[in-house]
Amino acid sequence: MSQNMINENTDENIRNYLAEDEGENKKENDKWSDVLGGNENKNNSKKNKKLILAVLFLVIAIISAAAYFMYLRGQQSFDGKEVKIEIKVSDEIASGEEIAFTIEYKNNTGVKLKNPKIILFTPEKFVFISSDKKYTKEGLVLNWNLDDLSAGEHGKIKLFGRITGNKDSEHEFNSKISYVPSNFNYEFQSADNLSKVKIKITSVSFELSLKCPEEIITGNEIDCLIAYENTSDNDFKKINIKVDFPEGFTFISAEPEIDEEIGNNLSWSIKEIKTKARGELAIKGSLAGEKNEEKEIKITIDIFGDEEDALEYISKKAIIKVQDTPILLKQTVNGLENIAINKGEEIEYRIKFKNIGDRELKGLVINNELTGNVNPDSIEVVNGSYNKESNKIIWSAFNVPKLAIFKPGDEGEVSFKIRAIDYFEVQSPEDKNFVIKNKVTISSFNFNNDEVKIEKKIVSNEMIIKINAFLFMKTKGYFNDDGRIKNSGDIPPEVEKETTYTIHWNLNNLLGDLKNVKIASVLPDNVKWTGNYINSNGDISLGDENNGAYTPEIEEDSSEEDSEDSESSEDSESETESEAEEYQITEEKFYYNTITREIVWEMPELSANTGLISPSKEIVYQVSITPEDSDVGKTIRIMNEVEAVGFDEFTNEEVMTLESELTTELPDDDSIGAEEGIIIENSEIQ
Repeated sequence: MSQNMINENTDENIRNYLAEDEGENKKENDKWSDVLGGNENKNNSKKNKKLILAVLFLVIAIISAAAYFMYLRGQQSFDGKEVKIEIKVSDEIASGEEIAFTIEYKNNTGVKLKNPKIILFTPEKFVFISSDKKYTKEGLVLNWNLDDLSAGEHGKIKLFGRITGNKDSEHEFNSKISYVPSNFNYEFQSADNLSKVKIKITSVSFELSLKCPEEIITGNEIDCLIAYENTSDNDFKKINIKVDFPEGFTFISAEPEIDEEIGNNLSWSIKEIKTKARGELAIKGSLAGEKNEEKEIKITIDIFGDEEDALEYISKKAIIKVQDTPILLKQTVNGLENIAINKGEEIEYRIKFKNIGDRELKGLVINNELTGNVNPDSIEVVNGSYNKESNKIIWSAFNVPKLAIFKPGDEGEVSFKIRAIDYFEVQSPEDKNFVIKNKVTISSFNFNNDEVKIEKKIVSNEMIIKINAFLFMKTKGYFNDDGRIKNSGDIPPEVEKETTYTIHWNLNNLLGDLKNVKIASVLPDNVKWTGNYINSNGDISLGDENNGAYTPEIEEDSSEEDSEDSESSEDSESETESEAEEYQITEEKFYYNTITREIVWEMPELSANTGLISPSKEIVYQVSITPEDSDVGKTIRIMNEVEAVGFDEFTNEEVMTLESELTTELPDDDSIGAEEGIIIENSEIQ
């Protein structure tokens, strides 16, 4: 209150109060005036700063608490259980039947779901066909990436597929959904969002059977029959039938023929199996194993979905028990178990058998079946009967009494002789590598209660004989030849006068290819190499005695070395001989060896049927003779015996042929008579 408000009528006490109040106000005004004017002291300034900082900290704490409260409130407001997913499908189906699935999903929460993804886990025997929404597939898992789901929004996915399996089998499908709520920044994938269904197979669309013998003697043949039928009302665009045989199985044949063979696994691919269609597969093979060993054969039918993924549909198994053979059976030919023969050669088969079991065998019959290149008219059977039309020989108790009751430890033998054919039908280069097969089967024949004769095969054995290639050559000599190489001298030959001749080597080969072929002949002492020759390509090479000549290097003689060195030398010789045996001819060569006086023709290979399908191989060369007084009145040799050798890789045998010597008689030169080959005295001396 200002001084102007106090007047003369104011009470004295009031005047004093107002005067004191006015003084206090004046002091306060003076104080703030000092602050605003920058006159506050240092201590008051520090106190004011602390006050301001405290106020700011309090404001920040209040804001943080409010944000945390809002976070907790938002989390408590989202419930993942309100995101629903469900699989709808028939719970009972036929195996292989096409079925429709519906996966329904719904967002019952109050927030948007971002990046929703549905995952379906399928069983092993499910074949996926299609879906109405874009998907990805990884093995047995299907994935759908969906658009964001607003609060309250729902949707569904349709897909189609097949389930295969045995009748009454159950197959489980699981699905789940993952997503990111709009009020969160991480993905939810809760176990609460899991949907499960089980589908039971109540019928099977294929009937499948596998018939095999229950028992087999080890090594014997087996016949298995597979029958199948599509009993459903649906067509199958493609199936695979697979048969898995155990270890010890050897495939022989199948009807129809197999499409693929991998080890002991056979398979057939069959397209478009119509409803009610049926079929059969017959398989023949042999099976070996240990005594009482059980061998499992499994057959499987695979079906295919639209993605060409094969899936096992139905399978069957059969168990075959292996019995040890009670009979030991062995064949020999000319006393050997492994042999190659030549065409036209006589061969003797001996079939030995022994009861190595612990029980007697009754009603045995030995059946022998020959196939291949044999002459049926040449057969000689001992104590057996022969059917010429089928090339079969049978021995039974009628002519071999011990076959009626063959006791443990008993032994027996039957035999026959036959000759390989001498003439082979050869019409192409592929007509080669001929064989003779002989299959022996011992069976027992008994009668069942219905008096039906039952054959039980006990043991079987097959022996294959390979027929060697047939190498042959012809040596011919001429004085008057075709003119490519001109001969000179006198006919008949005269003492101390030189006469030249051309020699032709014609080489032929039938029945098999040959490798490392070598033809060689040593010149007689009074015969010389002239250096004129024509190689197998027809190229003429003329020259002196050095033309076409070859002089091999001679190793030093080590016979005078000490005993230790001698042993080393023997070892070296052995190694050299071994190397010589392994010597491989890499190119065709024709030459005269000046050391051994051999005329040699080498070639790396000689094809089968050379001289029949393709032309003969021929070498022509010239030699000279100068008769002596002791030769008068005789013919003399102008070529020694010729040896031709080759290796037959099919039979793994060396093939050899010899051609006889050639004299001045020259039987192949029609221009010269037989008497003109006899040596006469020198006409000039007379």
